[in-house]
Amino acid sequence: MEKILEVLDVELFVLENHPPKLRISASGNIPGEGWTNPRLEPVVFIQPPPDGIYDFDFVADPPHQEPATDAITPIGVVHLWDPLPPGAKGVRIHVKHDSKKALLGNSEHLKRNPSLGNSEHLKRNPSRFTFVDQEGVKRIVFFPQALGPLSAKEKPQEVSLEYTGPEGHFVFRGAQITQQQTVVGALISVNFRSGAADEPSLDFALVLPPVELGEELRQAFKTMGILIHGRGFVVDHPGAQLTYDTVNLEGIAEYIPVL
Repeated sequence: MEKILEVLDVELFVLENHPPKLRISASGNIPGEGWTNPRLEPVVFIQPPPDGIYDFDFVADPPHQEPATDAITPIGVVHLWDPLPPGAKGVRIHVKHDSKKALLGNSEHLKRNPSLGNSEHLKRNPSRFTFVDQEGVKRIVFFPQALGPLSAKEKPQEVSLEYTGPEGHFVFRGAQITQQQTVVGALISVNFRSGAADEPSLDFALVLPPVELGEELRQAFKTMGILIHGRGFVVDHPGAQLTYDTVNLEGIAEYIPVL
């Protein structure tokens, strides 16, 4: 292995685990092509550095043969520092002839959540819900929001819901999903089939209670789904226009750190 030629950028992102982890993303340049296995090698400290800045070497394995060209080639690496030591204030990335420092106080996550800089953990919200019925026939996966942008330049994903069951396999995103806050929790609803004059409609609603994860990454709970059958556009048909089939669901709420 060898240190790379130069480091251009270093980004830090604190993951809200207990204890917290730090994702270090670094980019730089290498001479030529064919370099493999880029990584950050931590410098071993007998005692924590007094300034709280920990050192890493940005290295990669050079090609076995001389590269055909000396053209500068970009290279990148993502390193998960687990756990983040108490009192850590930043990192210093060393390359062949220089180094680059990044401070935790400037990380994207700490800008949005400054209390993490004082080693206080914010309340985690579930980022994925998975449900199955008692027979194991129906399965629903609901992402209430994006799992956090990978960098400040990237956009979060849309809210999404995936349903698999005897009614078919459906995937809904963004505006295809209706969310309403009610006394029983959030009501997440989607349309499987729009009714026509000769075809009944079919919708699905998921009752999603508030779930507190505490210091855990997952919590199990019970809830229900509702299959909503409409009669379609039938003229002068007396009686209830909707009928309901309830489905008991076993749910898992999870917090998924961004890696």
